[in-house]
Amino acid sequence: MNNIEFITAKSSSAYSKPEDRVTAEFLKILHYGGHELVKYLFGDFDLPDNSVNVILQDYSNKVSRPDGRISCDCKYDILVESKITKNALNTLHGQQQLAEHLKYAASINAFILYLTPDDTCPPQLSNITNLVWMNWKDVLQRLKDYDSKDRLLDYLISEFTLTIEQVVYKNVNVSRVPYLKDVETTIDDGKDERVIIVGGRWGEPVALKYNVYICRANRFFYPAKYLAFCYDNRINYLFEIVKDPIDSISLDKVPEITATDYLTAMEPSYNPSEMRKVFLLKLVKDDLFIQNDSKDKNGKTCAFTQKQRYTTYNKIMSAKVTSELV
Repeated sequence: MNNIEFITAKSSSAYSKPEDRVTAEFLKILHYGGHELVKYLFGDFDLPDNSVNVILQDYSNKVSRPDGRISCDCKYDILVESKITKNALNTLHGQQQLAEHLKYAASINAFILYLTPDDTCPPQLSNITNLVWMNWKDVLQRLKDYDSKDRLLDYLISEFTLTIEQVVYKNVNVSRVPYLKDVETTIDDGKDERVIIVGGRWGEPVALKYNVYICRANRFFYPAKYLAFCYDNRINYLFEIVKDPIDSISLDKVPEITATDYLTAMEPSYNPSEMRKVFLLKLVKDDLFIQNDSKDKNGKTCAFTQKQRYTTYNKIMSAKVTSELV
């Protein structure tokens, strides 16, 4: 993949607000997907190609005539401004911000990309030659149709889709997330019965010893009361989620972590500037003994979950094999 540096209209401070979270995840996808994905999404910008030009016998210079020339001209700047509420351009702040972006873009010869949930292009953004507007639904549809042939990029896109559904549109379209087919379609419906299931090679031993589950900051999960780990082809333990998870925090700011030797024993090189998501847990069941019976297309045993899956309290309390959880 090509590494691309994106200039955003936001500050470089930590992505703590919902709008900044959306922007951060979107830019992560573009950074990983590289130039080809950018060209696919934003063809309206008339971006330069990154294909290699090969010339035999270069006659452009009369002083020297090398046998050939290889070149690639692919340089552009895109300023990204994202909004998660409709009519954000109608406010005085929105209008002043647009004027500042236009002035800055002109000074560095950059494009401007505005992403909003408006159904039609805000009139303030019309007829600006170096600006393209898209709404989030168009972005999701284009990402969904993109043939990446890359499992990690597909994963980033699926996570981003869930974030947009949750943060921008406050709902979820289950048809886009087939592994949630048995989970209620409204974010908070069924929370008290919902169980999150994640991989447990690292997480389960930590949860058993320190009563926490730690993952990357702002990772999206549906609200749930319980959490379990699928580890070593079985699910043995059920934990209750004691409080709402902390979406983004330095681990040295969590009293339940600093009161233990977790950082010294498990992450001695931890950088306090690295934000994490933290679940505080309480063990409520230690003898589930649910065996993984998942099979791949060749009939071989495969992982029950590689990202996250969901089931209900009643199912996990009665199941003997993982196929009974879905």
